[in-house]
Amino acid sequence: MKHQKSATVSRRCGLALLFTAGILANLQAGASAPPAERSFLQSAATVIVTGTVQDETGEPLPGATILEEGTQNGTVTDIDGAYTLEVAENATLIISFIGYESMNVEVEGRTEIDVNLRPASGTLEEVVVIGYGEQKRSDLAGAVSEISNKEISENPTPNISNTLVGRTPGIIATQRSGAPGDDASQIFIRGIGTTGDASPLYVIDGIVRSARDFSQLNSNEIESVSILKDAASAAVFGVRGGNGVVLVTTRRGREGRMQVSLSANYGLQERTNEQQFLGSYEYAKLYNEALTNQGDDPLYSEDDLDKYREGSSPDTHPDADWLSVLDDWAPIQNYSLGANGGTERIRYSALLGYVDQKGIVPSNEFNRYNYRSNIDADVTTSTRLSFDLSGRDEVTNDVAATDVFRWMAGTPPNEAPIQWSNGTYSSGPAYLTLPENGYRNRRIQNFNGRLQLVQQLPLEGLSLMGIASYNKDITGQKNFTYPQIPFYNRLGDGTFVEQPRGQTSLYQSTDDYQSLTLQAHLNFTRELRNSSVSALLLYTQTKDQWRFTSAYRDGFTLAIDEIDFGGVDNRTNSGYSGTRARQGVVGRLNYTIAEKIILEGSFRADGSEQFAPGNRWGFFPSGSLGYIISKENFMQGADFLDFLKLRTSYGVLGNDRIGGSRFLYLQSYRQISGAAVFGDGNVVPGIVEGNLANPNVTWETVKKFNVGFDAKFLDYKWSFSADYFMDKRSDILGSRNLSVPSLLGVGLPVENLSKVDNEGVELSLGHMNTVSDNFSYSINANFTYARNTVVFIDEPESENPNIRRTGRPLGAQFGFNALGIFQTEQQIENAAEHLTDVEPGDIQYEDVNNDGVIDDLDRVYIGSSNTPEIIYGLGGNIKLHNFELSLLFQGATNVNQYYSGEGVWPFFVGAGAFETNLDRWTPTNTDASEPRVLIDATNNHAGSSFWLEDASYLRLKNVEVAYNLPTDRLFGGFVKNVRVFFNANNVYTWTGIENFDPENADGRGWGYPQLRIWNTGLTANF
Repeated sequence: MKHQKSATVSRRCGLALLFTAGILANLQAGASAPPAERSFLQSAATVIVTGTVQDETGEPLPGATILEEGTQNGTVTDIDGAYTLEVAENATLIISFIGYESMNVEVEGRTEIDVNLRPASGTLEEVVVIGYGEQKRSDLAGAVSEISNKEISENPTPNISNTLVGRTPGIIATQRSGAPGDDASQIFIRGIGTTGDASPLYVIDGIVRSARDFSQLNSNEIESVSILKDAASAAVFGVRGGNGVVLVTTRRGREGRMQVSLSANYGLQERTNEQQFLGSYEYAKLYNEALTNQGDDPLYSEDDLDKYREGSSPDTHPDADWLSVLDDWAPIQNYSLGANGGTERIRYSALLGYVDQKGIVPSNEFNRYNYRSNIDADVTTSTRLSFDLSGRDEVTNDVAATDVFRWMAGTPPNEAPIQWSNGTYSSGPAYLTLPENGYRNRRIQNFNGRLQLVQQLPLEGLSLMGIASYNKDITGQKNFTYPQIPFYNRLGDGTFVEQPRGQTSLYQSTDDYQSLTLQAHLNFTRELRNSSVSALLLYTQTKDQWRFTSAYRDGFTLAIDEIDFGGVDNRTNSGYSGTRARQGVVGRLNYTIAEKIILEGSFRADGSEQFAPGNRWGFFPSGSLGYIISKENFMQGADFLDFLKLRTSYGVLGNDRIGGSRFLYLQSYRQISGAAVFGDGNVVPGIVEGNLANPNVTWETVKKFNVGFDAKFLDYKWSFSADYFMDKRSDILGSRNLSVPSLLGVGLPVENLSKVDNEGVELSLGHMNTVSDNFSYSINANFTYARNTVVFIDEPESENPNIRRTGRPLGAQFGFNALGIFQTEQQIENAAEHLTDVEPGDIQYEDVNNDGVIDDLDRVYIGSSNTPEIIYGLGGNIKLHNFELSLLFQGATNVNQYYSGEGVWPFFVGAGAFETNLDRWTPTNTDASEPRVLIDATNNHAGSSFWLEDASYLRLKNVEVAYNLPTDRLFGGFVKNVRVFFNANNVYTWTGIENFDPENADGRGWGYPQLRIWNTGLTANF
C-alpha cells in the first residue's frame, strides 16, 4: 500500500526518476538487441527472478536498477521496491541505486532474491525538499528535519497535525481537543517566540496554504514533510517565515504500468481519561460536611442519604450520571483509493479518500472527502508541464448546544434524573445532547488548482519555471435551534409539568475566500570538477480576496430550517469583504567545494500592502556554512566515524500576521448599532472612531542563529544530530493599554512594541541494523527544549515587582505561593492574616513582603504556561520475516496547567464533586491532598500554586503490528502486496493529572475530551 512507504522512499523516487529514465531507455533498446545476443538469451536456460530492494533499514528503494551482467537486460523496482526479471539461471545481477553501494548477486538458479543496499561510503545523496527546491542532504547547511509518510500512516488519526509530535526534534505540539473535525494540534516550531501568532507557515507544493489545508490532507497524498527551523532554511519565505515552515510535497506519478492502491481502516474511539464524579450519596455526605465545616446546618437528612444510597426514589432523590449519555465508543472509518503510473512522456498520480468520524456526543460527526490528481507531461525533451487538481469537501455536525461539557461539569448528580419515571426528560445536561432539538452544521469546500511549466534553457543547468496556483474555500455555517422534545419539572404532588421549550433560532453564514499566486523561478545548477553550484532567483505575488455574509432570525414556529420561516422582529444580517496583496523577490546561492565545504546565502525582499508606503518592503537575508570534516585526510584514521558535518546559520526573518487588523497606518472607524436617533425616532447605526493610526508600524523582526552537527558512525548504523538555536524577536505588535490610562478616551495605536528571546537545544539519536535477510530493527530518539523570555512588554508600574512579566516566559502564571495546609490553630496564629478567617484544613499562603497580611502584594510567579518547554520522543521498529512492530513513546515536561472552578473545586457555583475531592483534609486525614471542603471557600479558591498542576506526561502515542501477506503464493501476481495491521493512538498515558488528559487546556473541564483510537485495516497494491 502506497501510504505505508516512507517519505524517505518517496523522495528517493524523485531523484531516481531522472536516473532511471536513461536506464529504461537502454532497457527498451535491449528489447531490440542484436540478433546474436537475443538468440543467446533465448537459447540459455532462464529463470524468472522476483524480489525486493531495500535500504539498510529495510525501507524499499523504488527506482533501483537490476541489470543482468554483460547484457542490457534489466528492470527497475516499483514503488514498493519490488522487481521481476527473466535472466539466465547462472547470471549475475548488478543492483544499484543512487547514493548506495552497488551489489553483485549470483542467481544460481534462484527465483527469489531480496537485497539490502548500504549507503555509499562518505556520501549522503538523499534528496531533501527545502523552500522552493531540493538539495542533497550532504549539501544542506540549514536545520531541516523530516517525517516519513510511513510514520504518519502508523497513526490512525485522520488529522495530520496530530501525527507529528514526538517524531522529530523541533516540533512542540499539543492536542487540546478531541472534537471530530476540530481536533487539530497546536503546532509550534522550536517553541513560542511572540505575543502574537506563533504558528508556523504551511506550504504545500510550493504554495502557502492554511493550517487546516495541511491538517486535513489525506496521509496517502503526502510524499514528504520537511520542517524548516532556522534562518538558512526558512529565509526564502521572508516576512512569513519567522515562526518556521512546515513544507509538504504531494505524491507524483512514476513511469511504469498503473499501480492501484487501496487502503481501508475501521476503528473505535474512546476517551483517554474519564472524569470520576461522585454519585449522589457521596456527594450529599460531602456537601453536609462542607456546611458543617463553615458552621451551617446539614442540608441532607439521614432519610435523604438512605434514598440516595438505595436509589429507592429516583424522581425525588436522583443519582444522575451525566456522562452516561455520551457514547462509550465512537466508530471511525478511513478509506482511500489511488492510482499511480505513466509512460516516459506522461505520468500521473490520483487519489480519492473518505473519512467518517463519529463523536462521543450523539449526532456529532465529521465527514471528509479528499481528491487529488497530479499530472506531469514532458511536452518536449526540454519542456515539462504539470497540472494539479486537489481539494476536499468536509462536513461537521453537532448538537445545537455549544456548552454540553460545561454543564456536565457544573451540574450535581442529584439536580434531576436524566429522565423522569414517566420517561420524559428533565432540564439536566442530558437534554442538551438530544439531536432532535437542533444542530450546528459546518461545511467547508476547498479547491486547489496548480499549473507549472518548466523549460530547460540552452545554457547547461539553467531552467525557467512558472507556476500559477488558484485556491478557493467556501465555509458555510448553519446553526438551528428548534426544541422538538420538551423537558419537564416535577411538582411536589408528583405530577409533571412541561416547561417552555426556549427560543428557536437560525444563524446562517457563508465565508468565501480565494487566493491567486503567481511565481517565476530561474534555477541554475552545475557540477564542476570538485564542486557544485546551484542558484535560484524567484518572483512571487499573491492576492487574497474574501467575502462574508450572515443572517439571523428567531421566533420559528415550524421546524423548517430556512431563514424565511423565522420571525422578523429580531432579524439581523451582516457582511464584509476585503482583499490583501503581497509581492516577493527571492534569491539563493549554494556553493559546495570539494564535496566538504558548503556555503549558502539567501535573501527575500517582501512587500505587503498592510503597512504604509514607506514601510511596505522589508529585506530578509541569511547565510549558512557547512563543513563535512569527515572528508578531511586527518579524519581518515577515525574508522568508527562515517560522516560528520558541522553547520551554522544566521539570518533575519519576519512575521506580519497581525490578526484581523488591517491597514494599521490608517485611522480606523467602526459601526455601532442603536447609536443615533433622527427625525421621527428612528434609531440608526452610528460610526465611532477606532484605534489611533500609526504610520510607522511594520512587521515583527526575528534574528535567528543556529549551530549544530550531524554524525553517522559505526558503519552507518548509528546517527546523532545536535542543534543550539537562539531567536531574538523585536518589533512585536502590541498596544500600551496597561501603561497608558484609559482616560485617554480613544483606542491606542498598535505599535512595534515587545521583545522576546527564545533559545533551546535539539538532539536526535538513531540506530538501525539489518541482522539478516529476515530480521532488522531501528530505534530513534529525539529531544527538544525551547524556552522563551520576555525582554520587553507593555505593563503598568506596580507596587509588586513580583508580578512583572518582563524577564518571565510568555504565558507566565501568577498567584499566591501556597505553603501547604494549616494543621493547627497555632500555625494560624503565627501566620499572616489571610483573605478570610481560616481554620485548620485551609490553605496557607506565603507572606512574601512580610507585612503580616496576605493581599495582592504577595502574588508571585508560580509557574510557566501550559505549552511544554520540553518535548521528547522514542520510537522503534522491528521487522521479522513478514511481521512488523512499531512503537512511539512521546512525552512533555516543563509544562503547567492551572485548574479551577468545576474542574477541581467541589460545589463551585452549584457544581458536583470528583472522587479525588474525597481526599480532603479532616482531623483524621491531615495528610490530605486537598483542603477541607467548604461551600464558601474564598481563601482556598484564591489563585495560587496549590491549584497549579505539573502537566508533564509520558504517552504511548502509537503502536502498530502488521503482517505482509505472501501475495505471490496467494493471488498469482495480480495483487502485488497486502498488508494487514492493527494500530492505536494515545494508547496509555503516565501523568500526575487526574480526571483530565494532560494536554487539555481548559482548567474548568469545559472542553471536548481527547480520544484514544483502536484501529484495524489493510492496504493492498494491484
